[in-house]
Amino acid sequence: MNYEHVMSPIQIGPMKLKNRVSFTPVWPSFATDNGRVNRELIEWVRDIVKGGVGCINIGCGCVNRNLPPFVTHLLRMSEEGVVNEMTILSDLVHMYNCKIGIELFAINMYGGSFETRDENTNKPAVELDPTYMTKEQIKEYIEDFADAADRAVRCGVDSIVIHGAHGQLPGCFLNKRINERTDEYSADNLDNASRFTVELLSAIREKIGNKLAIEYRINASDMVEGSPSLDEVIEFAKRLEPYIDLLHVSRGLHSEQKLAPYMNQPIYYPHGINIEDAAKFKAALNIPVTVVGSVTLEQAEEYIKNNKADMVSMARGLMADPMMVKNAKMGCPEKTRPCIRCNNCINVTHYKLTPVRCSVNSEMGKETLYMNLGQTSPKKVAVIGGGPAGIEFARTAAQRGHCVDLFEKSNQLGGVLNMAAGPEFKKDIKNYLEWTIRSLNETANVNIVLNHEIKAEDLKDSDYDAVVVAIGSEPILPAFTKGHENVVWVGDIENNIVEAKDRVIIVGAGLTGCETALSLARQGKDVTLVDMVEESAFCSGGAKFNQVALKGLLEDANVKMKGQIRLASKNDQIIFLDADDHEVDFDAQQIILSLGVRPNQALVSSFESLNKEIIYIGDCNTKVGTLYNAIHTAHDAASVL
Repeated sequence: MNYEHVMSPIQIGPMKLKNRVSFTPVWPSFATDNGRVNRELIEWVRDIVKGGVGCINIGCGCVNRNLPPFVTHLLRMSEEGVVNEMTILSDLVHMYNCKIGIELFAINMYGGSFETRDENTNKPAVELDPTYMTKEQIKEYIEDFADAADRAVRCGVDSIVIHGAHGQLPGCFLNKRINERTDEYSADNLDNASRFTVELLSAIREKIGNKLAIEYRINASDMVEGSPSLDEVIEFAKRLEPYIDLLHVSRGLHSEQKLAPYMNQPIYYPHGINIEDAAKFKAALNIPVTVVGSVTLEQAEEYIKNNKADMVSMARGLMADPMMVKNAKMGCPEKTRPCIRCNNCINVTHYKLTPVRCSVNSEMGKETLYMNLGQTSPKKVAVIGGGPAGIEFARTAAQRGHCVDLFEKSNQLGGVLNMAAGPEFKKDIKNYLEWTIRSLNETANVNIVLNHEIKAEDLKDSDYDAVVVAIGSEPILPAFTKGHENVVWVGDIENNIVEAKDRVIIVGAGLTGCETALSLARQGKDVTLVDMVEESAFCSGGAKFNQVALKGLLEDANVKMKGQIRLASKNDQIIFLDADDHEVDFDAQQIILSLGVRPNQALVSSFESLNKEIIYIGDCNTKVGTLYNAIHTAHDAASVL
């Protein structure tokens, strides 16, 4: 694929982009606590725009004139003080022949996390409910948006993005379940439902004229009862068309947990879920249309070619590898580090309220920490273990000038990722696995030795300057389960070493157990999933969005789930007990154990006696066996070696 369409320039109102890839607005949780641009935001932006993207949109510029104390680390486009540093950020982006936009939105004025927003069962708890706004407040918010747009002009940005999707204020007027007004701003007819947004956009145009592009993010569907139909939303978009230069197409609401995954699709969902909706807007409008929703660059090339949309807007893929666009343009897309759609980036900002981080790109979000590492004296390094941590360390250390010997006891690299990439819905993990092995093989100064198990005594008299222990962890298998033919480890099922029977019970409802349950259910197996925790905690261990999605998919696949059940032994027989220690019978031919992993402390400790620099990375040095931990401990350690 030559990407000729996605790499072609495009005119968006007064703004001309060098290609059709835009970084969509996200909240990186960078900015000072009082809403100003900081160094972390500047360097995060620099790392993205140097990779060749046509435009970067900075997320979450709030317009509220009065903000409560809990609103921190969001750019305050409502205050004059933001103009100075935002101008510097604009200058930075323009240095890289890139355009910059700022998203404008009105934030919820009351405290509350995303996890608690769906507790009100009567209606979605959106950012600002138009039902309860006075007409004076409506007027004030319109003025706030217009004033923020004026500041954007003075900051030197090229576009603004008005957020009207996902339960943000403009879109809420359109939804009958949310908007219960009975006046001229009601949702009873399209004239009334569109009145606020038309007045808002009109006020912005009157304030700034054609000095920058105005973009609008829209929901093709809110996905709740009372949502307008797609045809109604298209008619709504036609009323906005005279005031905007680009339409962003998305779907879903933040306020209902079950819908959250449709806005930030996890690995279990297909790529490009909004493309067909975008095509309908494209056919009905005379302005350019862009689309979000895990769209790959390959999908973007095809749908732009087929006139289904004009651009692609993405964030997670560009955070996993900001060089995606340049790699594609230079004819080497295989060099791009794949995003695995684990949603850690969203999880840490939206739920933990901490700065953005990427599982597979250790430097993303930590750019300022890597700025002053300087040069290093070359060392000879032995890496023990060829899993994700060992591979990441070996590649990073070699790129910094060290000579690395990587020893893997099996006949293949990848470690636990070979198991994790098994299910058909985890192609993103498989893509990452293939990329990380391929990129290691292409790295100079790395010698890979397979089928070679190295122990501490083998290195005692070696000339290595440093030994990196990346031996991973071992599955937790209760002693009383050994010797039972019908009891197997989940890894043997995922690696196709053991065939799953028709009726199985999976013990352990963490991510691995739940993903295996989904995979087997889709193969037609009768699956029961049990754990000692309550059912509400099933599928935990990753991002909240992914947990919600996986739980829903298990229900759709008719997986039977039972919490507060534990495994036990009685008279040398495997039994199940409930919370009251009563036996529970399950009709299953096979028990699959997915009880987590733990480090082999004895083996790990054996390396401590070596008279060398010893570095422990990945699962062998933690209780949290995640890809994020493996990649970050490895990359960080290699970077400061």
